[in-house]
Formats: sequence, C-alpha cells, structure tokens
Amino acid sequence: MADRNFDDLAQRFRKRIYGGLKGDIRLAVLNRDLAPVLDTAVARTLKVVDAGGGQGQFALDLAGAGHRVWITDISEAMLALAREQVTALGLAERVQALQLPLQALRADPRIPQADLLLCHAVLEWLDQPQQALVHLAESLAPGGYLSLTFYNRRALEFRLLQRGSLRQLDRNRSSGDWGGHPGSLTPRNPLLPEEVMGWIPQAGLSVIAHSGIRCFHDFMTPEMRDKLPAAAIVEKELDYSRVDPYRQLARYVHLLCRRA
Repeated sequence: MADRNFDDLAQRFRKRIYGGLKGDIRLAVLNRDLAPVLDTAVARTLKVVDAGGGQGQFALDLAGAGHRVWITDISEAMLALAREQVTALGLAERVQALQLPLQALRADPRIPQADLLLCHAVLEWLDQPQQALVHLAESLAPGGYLSLTFYNRRALEFRLLQRGSLRQLDRNRSSGDWGGHPGSLTPRNPLLPEEVMGWIPQAGLSVIAHSGIRCFHDFMTPEMRDKLPAAAIVEKELDYSRVDPYRQLARYVHLLCRRA
C-alpha cells in the first residue's frame, strides 16, 4: 500500500474536512490543546512545520500570528491551494510551501528542526505510520512539540456496528483495508489509539495532552444537528473531548507530544 496522494481530492478536502461545523470542532480542540504552547511563545517566533499539511489551514493561522511556517506535502494540488491562501493573506515572507514527503523532512536542508510540528490526519494514509512517527520525532528541535491527529479506528468500528454492517466490519478487519470507494475520504489504515500511544514513547516523545475530536457529532442525526446551535455543539464537544469513554469513540484523536 503506497502513501496516499490527494491531488485528485484537493477541492473536496477544502469543503468536507475544514469547512462547516466539523472544521469548527477541530479548530476549537486544537486551539484549546495548543494554547499552553502558544501562550508561552508570545515573545518569540516559533519555527512551525506542517507535515502533510495540504492547504495548511491551521498553520496559516500561526503564520498570521507572526510565526515562521513551512508547509510540506506530496500533493502539488493541495500545495497550490495553500499558496493561493498565502498570497491572499499577505504571508509570503513567513510561509514556504514545499512538495516533500514526510519521511524526507529531517534530511532536507530547507527545513529547520521544528519548535512545533503539525501532523494532522496524515498517519492513517501512510503505509508505515509507526516509522513515520519516528521521522516526525527526529524532525523536532529538543523540547519541541508535535501536534498529532489521526483517524480513530475504534470510532469507525463502532459506526459499522451501530449501522448493523457486521459483514463489512469482518471484511475490513480481515483485509486490513478500511477505505471505501476510490474517492472516499475514509482512510485505508485508520489507527488504534492504544497502538499509537505505545509508539509515542518508543519514538522518544511524551504525551502532554490527549483529546478526541468529534466525540458525538458524527453519531447525531443530521436533523438533530440542524436543530441545535453550532456553538452549543462545539462547547459540548470541548467539554467531553477529554472524558472517557467519549474520547475513545471520537472520529479523530489529538495528541500533543513533546520531545525530551
């Protein structure tokens, strides 16, 4: 299985992943979890690397706050969208967008060791996610932070159980391929949180914060979501994002890690 390139889905990512209520929840959790890191960096400029960053939505907010940003991705189509935003926001002096695989970060002289390394929704699309985590850890400056999000296989399993898709669940578990049709945004390799938590110390990292993203949003009916104010849903997602068992069933997991 090769690492996934999203040249063919760049526009869909813009609409489906980062827009609307899903994007609001994601942003709220990330901002809350990263606040202690960013608050202590007010007096200095951080070197921020967004690995597999695609359009770089979150990273560009950090550039807007004055930090230096390097967005890397294997998809030129995704990077083209990022460059459009860089130009529109007047951030060209603070942002570089480079076509580069995650595994090459450490060896590329154009990219510094990161004070803050973002890797959001990337590992589940890679052939060797555990080895990729090692590459990420090696790309951090001493004391640097890794903001890692990944697609939670437990949430996908529960969704299939909830729908009564028992045969599909058995086929996916047997084949190890969880992806849908070729244009699906469901990754082929969603990750088990307990496995990733075991990889973290092996990579020389420690977990500072552990949150779920979309703990209940995806289990609500569309009719119920439409009835409630978006702000109320975001507020409750934050409230329950660090509470088990809700966190264990979140669609994505966010881990803020630090290199010793």
